Amino acid sequence: MKRFFYFSPMRVPPLLQKGDKVALVAPAKKIQTQLEPALEIIKSWGMTPQLGEHVLAVDNYFAGTDEQRLADLQWALNDPEIKAIIIARGGYGTTRIIDQIDWAEFDLNPKWICGFSDITSLLALLNNRNVACLHGPMGVTMTWDEQSTKALQELFCSEKYEYKISSHEKNKLGSTRAALTGGNLSIICNSIGTASEIQTEGKILFLEEVGEYLYHLDRMLIQLKRAGKLDAIKGLLLGDFSSMKDHQDSFGKEVMDIILESISELEIPVAFGFPIGHETKNLPLICGMENDFEVNSNETLLRHL
Repeated sequence: MKRFFYFSPMRVPPLLQKGDKVALVAPAKKIQTQLEPALEIIKSWGMTPQLGEHVLAVDNYFAGTDEQRLADLQWALNDPEIKAIIIARGGYGTTRIIDQIDWAEFDLNPKWICGFSDITSLLALLNNRNVACLHGPMGVTMTWDEQSTKALQELFCSEKYEYKISSHEKNKLGSTRAALTGGNLSIICNSIGTASEIQTEGKILFLEEVGEYLYHLDRMLIQLKRAGKLDAIKGLLLGDFSSMKDHQDSFGKEVMDIILESISELEIPVAFGFPIGHETKNLPLICGMENDFEVNSNETLLRHL
């Protein structure tokens, strides 16, 4: 597999305007809830939602065949009238089609793409192609938390946010300014050695996970360390680690202690409990662009202005 890593300044898609078309496509798992609420939210923003032709297709676990899912994503990437893409849902499936994407038209007219979980591989690939993108709510989660969805609208239209989160007892204090990158830990580990391998050097890394065994968490963090992905990060932002499980032979450590052990040698700001991931609140973040990151005794501040 040939890998492409771009080192010129990050390209930032244009801000959205009233009347712009926003596409919803499903490159991964089949849609098991209604998308109408997401369509109504997009309309309430003064924008025009557009559904991929196969977004409601079903092929066993997936939202249609690989060919159907790729066709919808390619349509949304290519169509110059589509100004942003909100992924309908995660699950699993994006990495089955990601290497078949033709980026020629998109490179001429980059647009915002937003998703999380399985979509981490697509976000990392976009950053590797030198395009900023958004980690945040998807079609089926846009009704989960009003603040997160409102913040997504504001990000599309202003490219700004300032989040202040209460301090956590396990935090490591400090401050930095660097580009932000990250997402779902399983997908980040799975993508090492591919075109969507995450590039972490000199960046603020954010991580989230759901439904994994504690020893799996430890194994994945060890993999990041062995791959050098933690060696030169400037900050670490920990989101939700939801529904984590212990084995019948207990691993003997909790999530935060496993993480702290893996970064014990790093003298960087570390913030736990940031609302990103698979819980109700999932604040949108810009991947690939510089953020101010401060962890003090009172709060965690993350800002892109």
